[in-house]
Amino acid sequence: MAVRIPGLGWLRSVIGAGLALGALFFVWGGYHALEIRRLSTQVTQLQRDRERLIEYARRLSASRRVAQADVVDQVNDAHGRLVSAILWHEIEPDGAVSEPQAVEVLGDLVYFEAAVIKFAHEHVGEGDAQRGESLAVFRRIFGEHQPAASAQELNHGLAARLQRGDSAEDFDTRLWGLFWQMMEDPALAEEYGVRVAQCEAPAVRVKAGQVWEVSLDAAGGLNLRLIRERRDVTYQHQRRCSPSA
Repeated sequence: MAVRIPGLGWLRSVIGAGLALGALFFVWGGYHALEIRRLSTQVTQLQRDRERLIEYARRLSASRRVAQADVVDQVNDAHGRLVSAILWHEIEPDGAVSEPQAVEVLGDLVYFEAAVIKFAHEHVGEGDAQRGESLAVFRRIFGEHQPAASAQELNHGLAARLQRGDSAEDFDTRLWGLFWQMMEDPALAEEYGVRVAQCEAPAVRVKAGQVWEVSLDAAGGLNLRLIRERRDVTYQHQRRCSPSA
């Protein structure tokens, strides 16, 4: 005959409920830990994506100095036309500065012409080793009062880059060999990841004593910015070049 202990059923119920509750907490704790790990992984991935987007945007908005123009003098020639004398320096990607070239142009509105190759934005944004930034080769500098064709070719002009054509092993040289073709053949340009192939000639009105910086946007074209001006030199030359002087 089984002996019944008063309150044992209640105790069993309590123990059973406690065990069930413990199991529930154990399962919930495991799920909670998994959820924390999942959320932590998701946060880490989102942070990485954010950093990639920031770097992508930085590459697209990047710009570098490619040349400098020093306006060293302005005088009137024998025909009374204003001549601006410019000392031109080109700057290589590694920061090396080329030998200066003296250029004289007619007028004070000066055009800086270059052939420019712009790559597709995704190549620039992703930092493609060969197509990570626009390319430019300066052709000539000329003033508003002269035909562009009359301007002298710059030392590192486009003509020298076109000699080897598309058979060249160097990627940049091959592109310059195809430059004129890519202007007229969008399919060819797309094959090389080129978005735009064109000549650009931004212009600014210059004064003696000014120094102009020429920059090239990684995903765009050329920009001109005044970085220094010697006002005393500018004033003297303005007086000398004015009709009443």
